[in-house]
Amino acid sequence: MFSDSILYLSSIFLLFTLMGYLYIKFFDSEDNDKKINPDYLTGLKYLLNEESDKAINLFSNIIEIDDDTIQTHLALGVLFRRQGKIDKAIKLHENIISKPDLEENYYFQTLSELGENYYTAGIYDKAEEIFLKLKEIKAHKISSLEKLIKIYEYLCQWEEALKHLEDLSKVDNENILINSTSHYYCQLSQDSIDNDNLDKAEAYLKEARENNPKSIRQMFLSSIIALEKNNLNSALDHYMQMTTESPVGHFILLPLLLKRASNEEEGIIENKLIQIVSTNPEIEIYFSMLSVMRPEIKNKTLFKSFKKQILANTLVNEILNQNNAISSNIIDDNLIENIKSIINKKTMNEYKYNCTQCGYETISHSWQCPTCKKWEKSTPINFIEKI
Repeated sequence: MFSDSILYLSSIFLLFTLMGYLYIKFFDSEDNDKKINPDYLTGLKYLLNEESDKAINLFSNIIEIDDDTIQTHLALGVLFRRQGKIDKAIKLHENIISKPDLEENYYFQTLSELGENYYTAGIYDKAEEIFLKLKEIKAHKISSLEKLIKIYEYLCQWEEALKHLEDLSKVDNENILINSTSHYYCQLSQDSIDNDNLDKAEAYLKEARENNPKSIRQMFLSSIIALEKNNLNSALDHYMQMTTESPVGHFILLPLLLKRASNEEEGIIENKLIQIVSTNPEIEIYFSMLSVMRPEIKNKTLFKSFKKQILANTLVNEILNQNNAISSNIIDDNLIENIKSIINKKTMNEYKYNCTQCGYETISHSWQCPTCKKWEKSTPINFIEKI
């Protein structure tokens, strides 16, 4: 739902459009015999009095559309759309398009607004049909390609999205949407993994890697493919590479490595984790968080990391310091497990990740932020620290 300020600005936009029209047509015209349509003046009065609903209802009843009034009607359609009255916006723009002898530039401009209406309403098949037509028009090519890419992304039609990204790169190489290329290849790779086609998955990953070597998702998927091929060493290498770029790898990849490892391989992973902690002790924070989030994982390094966090807790330290009779040894592993279980239940519905781009918080990890639609911006929140 749009805020009052946005709707007010929309009304101001329509107001200035209308005032410009009135001035040019009736006060700055050589033909001074034309008379102002009283409905326009009434609508202008409504806008000045911030009575936008009355203005909208009045303007929608003005049937006459000519070269002088079309911009006013187009602006009115935008205002309809921003107020969520998509059906009225569609009807208004369809009415303009149906006008006989409508100039070509006005036709395509109105068609673009109609496509926006369908896109906003989630009627993607009709929006796609319009933007496919508009992408052939030079003035609308870039904006139409952008909308088509977003439509195909929403519909998970990744190959179509990639095809139009390639078209977009030819006309606007600096467009921010081009950064999505590696993510679309990763989506195709994931689909291929799900369909047990590892060769195809690797081919897509190669494209993703060439497009963005820093993509943590292609590192994640590379590790998954290595696991599918029973190559733990390679999977661990990709895990190490991924966690160097983002701590999220500890949360979404390490559990999979531990789950798929044999008894002998668990020892290899354990040594790798010990090495990680010795190199960077701050990683223990993430290991302790993972230990709480996934209590079913029985791993010595994760457990030790969580125990260390508990013993370092200010309240626990205060209790131990005030009563010399209490030894830290009394806080045995069973008690730590119980504490972990309690914290797990207490934080079950706490936010675990947030988007570094827009700040959106969520319980589970997502490759694409559902709010700002940016990719690979999810990072862990220290939910234990809040307790």
